[in-house]
Amino acid sequence: MTDEYTIRALSRRRFLTAAGVLTAGALALAACGGTDDAGTGGTATDGAGGAAKAAGTLTFGVASISDYLNPLSTTSSRVHWITDPVVESLYTYDASLNSVPLLADGEPEISSDGLTWTIKLKQGVTFHNGDPFTADHVVETLTFVTDPKSTSDWTAYFVGYVKKVTAPDEHTVKITLTTPFGVLRSHLTNLPIVHKDYVSKTGTTMGTGPFTMDKVTQGQQVTLTANDAYHGTKPELRGVVFQAVPDPATRLVNLREGKIQIMTGVSPESVGLLKQDDKIRIHQVAAPSDIVTYFNAAKAPFDDVKVRQALGHAMDRKGVRDVVYAGTATIAQGPIGPATEGHDPSLQIYAEGPDPEKAKALLAEAGVSSLDFTLMITSDPVMKNIGQVLVEGWKQAGINCTLEVLDIGPWVKNWASGQYQMAMTGFESGFGSGRTAFTLLGQMSSRNPLNFGYKNAEVDKLLGEAWATTDEGARAEACKKIDKLLADDAILLPPVYPQMIVAQRTDLSDIDEKLMGVSRVPLPPMRFV
Repeated sequence: MTDEYTIRALSRRRFLTAAGVLTAGALALAACGGTDDAGTGGTATDGAGGAAKAAGTLTFGVASISDYLNPLSTTSSRVHWITDPVVESLYTYDASLNSVPLLADGEPEISSDGLTWTIKLKQGVTFHNGDPFTADHVVETLTFVTDPKSTSDWTAYFVGYVKKVTAPDEHTVKITLTTPFGVLRSHLTNLPIVHKDYVSKTGTTMGTGPFTMDKVTQGQQVTLTANDAYHGTKPELRGVVFQAVPDPATRLVNLREGKIQIMTGVSPESVGLLKQDDKIRIHQVAAPSDIVTYFNAAKAPFDDVKVRQALGHAMDRKGVRDVVYAGTATIAQGPIGPATEGHDPSLQIYAEGPDPEKAKALLAEAGVSSLDFTLMITSDPVMKNIGQVLVEGWKQAGINCTLEVLDIGPWVKNWASGQYQMAMTGFESGFGSGRTAFTLLGQMSSRNPLNFGYKNAEVDKLLGEAWATTDEGARAEACKKIDKLLADDAILLPPVYPQMIVAQRTDLSDIDEKLMGVSRVPLPPMRFV
């Protein structure tokens, strides 16, 4: 079954709001590319350095801090890196990225028809204000994210699939579905469960996690404090400070001076320099942070698969890897990257560099003597650099591309209304979809309101199978087939698969790179060494 239930529940405008993960992804890539220093919060204070370290407080340097610190509002890493130590989910990831119970007390009981999931909850857990963790908090959280009127990014993961959520007793939650929805397990592994009084708050949150949210200086700094009443293993760190340091060069200096201990948004060209510093450790991990392209296949010239394939063969993937990502990315083929279920490392359709002759031959077969088109990209530096490399590569095949550079708001508006020929942005899905391709592939359904002209009955069928099954192996196999079909049809053409790059000081225990594979930078059980 396809995602027709979701599409019935969501108008294009509603779906756009729910798909805010794209906006988050673009912001994440903008942060990686660097922004102007905003002045306030531009450098870490002395209190975030040696004195804080001595007190067992870690300082985490980030490009920006959102004014919205409710993890139910967004799936963006810049929010979830801060709130993940504060809130917990029903299930979590083990060391092998398998889903295991956390706030749930064991595996869900799934009815024979797949339409009812009954979940027992762990007892003896309390929220940070001392309130007991009970089913009503789970019901409120799920009711919020399954409401089509909600402004939550999470709505796209649940609405139309979840019919109702009830609490048969204080420690049991029953989820009734409209259709079998096996990927729900992944969603429940990622969805934070917050205190029922905080589901719609914006600037703060409350959960059951190992840290409490202590102090928020809007847009500049967030301080977390260890939760001594935590139901699990107590954190060794006594506190965590998230410090906004917008300029990546300043962030790098602060890391090397010990004013911060962890740095995200490491620019690829800085990796070599940091590797030479014996006080710094670099982590480069494949994570679900992708570059995605969209064609308006409802209109010429991209209604012709051969024209799209011509662009695919003339794409300078090697140039993007080497020039924009300083060799840290890997060459892409299908839309599914190495951190996502369904990735096929053996897939080889396109060369690393442009193949002008192949592109020209395909255009000739399509009856196109010359090709001029516009590529709509977001205005962050990384996207602009990618666009410029691609433009030069396409020129080798006689293809003329004009870049339309838009701020994220106008970009999203045009994308949602189909006012583009080809569009490109960053796509961040780890905090929402985990390792699944749920959000990455959703638009490829012919029933999706953001699908402009692409129709493939086999893709529709496989998407339905992928989201219905509870068998992760079967889902991965279905997505692998979809990946090849989309690559063959040249409808999603990422030039490369970027890596997640995080730097840390060596006087801190190592970041768990496996969990980085689902975009996490886990703070517990980190400690100073």
